[in-house]
Amino acid sequence: MNEVYQKSNQILNHNIKWLLTSDIRIKNGSNKGALYGWKNLNPVSFPFIYSEITGYGITTFLWFYAQSNNISALQAAKDCSEWIIKNMKSYLLVARPAGPVKSDLISNLYYAFDNGMIIIGLLNLYKMTKDLDLLKLAERMGRKIIELFFDGDKLTARLDESFNPLIERSKNGNVKWSTISGSYHSKLSIGLLELSRLTGSSLFKKVSDSICNYGISLQKTNGQFMTNPQSDITYLHPHLYSCEGLIYSGLVQSNHSHYSSGLKGVIWAMKQISDDSKGGLQTNTGRHSLEQSDCTAQLLRLLILCRSELQQFVNGADIDNIINRLHLRLLDFYIPVGEGNGGMRYHLNLESACSWCTMFSIQALYLWAKRESQNLKWIDYFI
Repeated sequence: MNEVYQKSNQILNHNIKWLLTSDIRIKNGSNKGALYGWKNLNPVSFPFIYSEITGYGITTFLWFYAQSNNISALQAAKDCSEWIIKNMKSYLLVARPAGPVKSDLISNLYYAFDNGMIIIGLLNLYKMTKDLDLLKLAERMGRKIIELFFDGDKLTARLDESFNPLIERSKNGNVKWSTISGSYHSKLSIGLLELSRLTGSSLFKKVSDSICNYGISLQKTNGQFMTNPQSDITYLHPHLYSCEGLIYSGLVQSNHSHYSSGLKGVIWAMKQISDDSKGGLQTNTGRHSLEQSDCTAQLLRLLILCRSELQQFVNGADIDNIINRLHLRLLDFYIPVGEGNGGMRYHLNLESACSWCTMFSIQALYLWAKRESQNLKWIDYFI
């Protein structure tokens, strides 16, 4: 077990160094502060700058700073926020690749989810720096999301350049989960409820409760969230976003309905680890689906944070054993990117290091090392 601890800690430190010091983070030029989604290693290329991931970057670097008091991590968070603020239009950020690489994969669209993750980052930076302009900006973003995306029940997933809703066309009866209203929008509760607390406005709480309740309406009795309409296939990444948002809302508001739905979703996800696998979580419930590191790390985090509550509902299942299996499998996704640093692959067969998978994995590895702590609770800077 000591060897596992040493390997896990080494990967954790390499992950942190890679995100903070490598070329995955742009440190100069017009896009200073932004983060690429991933780095292809052979040949080297950086396909996209993601606004969502740069928002996650603020929270990630603030977490580094809170853990280590490393001033360069605080500066990295500020750099992320400055890139975001510079690229805003009408208090929303366009989700499109910036920089030298062009692609049609992500077009010039506004995503509710992306902007919700940016709000969380800006609020975390406000709480760290006490810069009131950041709070005011996050509040304006929150109100703009409600004005343009909220229909009184749920959030529209995306808008075009003129702020008109875009409806994904079905392909073979399926639509991509990130292009439609869904339970994954529950994760916006992290930013909306914090906005409500910091501004005193009940509007943000009302909208948060509505999108969480809508998310619950898409959950089966077995805990499974339906991420793709007209299909029984569930994608684990947005499924676990749903769990994260509902558990957070349940904890903050002592809302039993939200909390219990989130826990049911975690238990269902735990059961998706097949007995013949090495312990990872697959992309979706379809046949021949590949294991994916971000959802593996998401489930690991939630199992550790909610272990005592979950144990009451799993009829003697050995959650500690499942936690350790997930952790060992997560270590297999590590890929060295330079001397003393490296990231996490999205899938095991990819020769690339993914920034957001690395962010999720870092917190999972940290929590695994601290899993026996009696004071372990929801992370203040949850990514």
